Amino acid sequence: MQRRSFLKFFTLLLASLSLKLRSKNNKSEDIFFNHGVASGDPTHTNVIIWTKLTKSSNSSIQVNWEISDNIDFINIINQGQTEASGYNNFTVKVDVKIPKQYNGISVFYRFSCNNQFSEIGKTITLPIYNPDEFNIAFCSCSNYPAGFFNSYKEIANNDEIDLVLHLGDYLYEYDKNGYASENATELDRVSIPSNELISLQDYRLRHAQYKSDKDLQLLHKTKPMIVVWDDHEFTNNTWKNGAENHSLDEGIFYDRKINALKAYYEWMPIRENKNKTTIWRDFKVGNLFQLLMLDTRLISRDKQLDLNSYYSDKTFDIESYQKDLQKPRKLLGRRQFKWIEDTLDKSCKWSIFGQQILIGPQYMPAEFKEIDKSLIPEYMHIYLELAGRQLPWNTDQWDGYPKEREKFYKIIKDNQSNIILAGDTHSSWLSNLYDSENSFIGIEIGAPSISSPNAIDMFGDYANEIDDQYLQSNKNLIYTNSSHKGYVQITINLENVEVVYKYVSTVKSTKYSNFESEAFVICHNNAL
Repeated sequence: MQRRSFLKFFTLLLASLSLKLRSKNNKSEDIFFNHGVASGDPTHTNVIIWTKLTKSSNSSIQVNWEISDNIDFINIINQGQTEASGYNNFTVKVDVKIPKQYNGISVFYRFSCNNQFSEIGKTITLPIYNPDEFNIAFCSCSNYPAGFFNSYKEIANNDEIDLVLHLGDYLYEYDKNGYASENATELDRVSIPSNELISLQDYRLRHAQYKSDKDLQLLHKTKPMIVVWDDHEFTNNTWKNGAENHSLDEGIFYDRKINALKAYYEWMPIRENKNKTTIWRDFKVGNLFQLLMLDTRLISRDKQLDLNSYYSDKTFDIESYQKDLQKPRKLLGRRQFKWIEDTLDKSCKWSIFGQQILIGPQYMPAEFKEIDKSLIPEYMHIYLELAGRQLPWNTDQWDGYPKEREKFYKIIKDNQSNIILAGDTHSSWLSNLYDSENSFIGIEIGAPSISSPNAIDMFGDYANEIDDQYLQSNKNLIYTNSSHKGYVQITINLENVEVVYKYVSTVKSTKYSNFESEAFVICHNNAL
């Protein structure tokens, strides 16, 4: 009896283990790689590779990954296995080591599961030694319902580009009738889910919709990307404890922030720190340049000044506004400042800072007082009162944190040459930067949007006149374009950096033409 009982128990145990094994890697389950592949955060030795499994059950499953020096995968240079689970929305992210003999050379990667293969991606590690030149494309503000991601396709097909930086607003959180959704139904780009993003599932679904876009998939599978969030990965005008687009009836802001963070790290090819809010990190190519990716949005930012609070009976309290602007208010914060000081390598020929918002002062031209207010959303009318006053009008940018800006300038002032990249505004900018003592600090390059609206969408042909007015009213501004959408290409060598703005003719159709600005050449420690 004891023997029979043991055999019965043993048989049941084997059956149980068999069920568990099948649930771990169910060969009969259909697997799909509907959201493409991606790579990111390349170092000299490693790169993140990413994919997403679509499957019917919620059981965990083993996924294989392979790296090859050729697209035919005859020679495998690294391989392994990892687990996909429901906890991470069946996204897969692996920090893979690339053999040193392939440093700075294109390699290929793919995933497989249940005899199904993902698309093949191409990526690189960053060169240890100085190349003759290195090309970076950077971009921001890709609003799915606003139009097609034609510029992503252009970056993907640009064989000169070695690396892509996305400076935030990779997605937008609004509901299906929200910002820039006027043509969404016509373009078949209605937001999913239909509600504003609040829950973890909401953010996951929106990430999934963006990653279903074929042009974005093409970009991710052909180029490594380094990303940083801005506000719309969370909600509009986020600061550390809240946001303009978060109300009490939407729950606790901290919960919303945690949901957005989890979905972001699941769906983006980014290397994770133990502290998920600490997104700042650095990258190097030889001693040609050092890239520092900064967070001006989430972890330390104090609440933006509210211009409405300075108006009384349609009169703007200039004195109080100027006084409040000069009060110490955090943007980067103490820990990030310390990290920047400790991380900066002054032996690098170029110091490049990838971050979200414009740092150079901007003043609204006096001519804006004459603009027909019916052309502008009512919430923007308040800004027109500052036209011609030589006062900052956008307190969400560095202009709202001038003390923090001066502190940052002081830290980076002695670098060989500083280039500060920015997104957020949906327009192109190129500016000389000076501190409060009129010492030259470096150059700012602001990217146009991928698809989000800019002045042409609001003012039509008057956008060109607006650009001229901005150039006349802002003495350090060299170039601006608020009419076209696209990206920026910077070509870096030991002698100079060439800047070219690359544009597409429309985002309302997949049929478009492309064109570019004149080339601007940045020389070491010289203003433009």
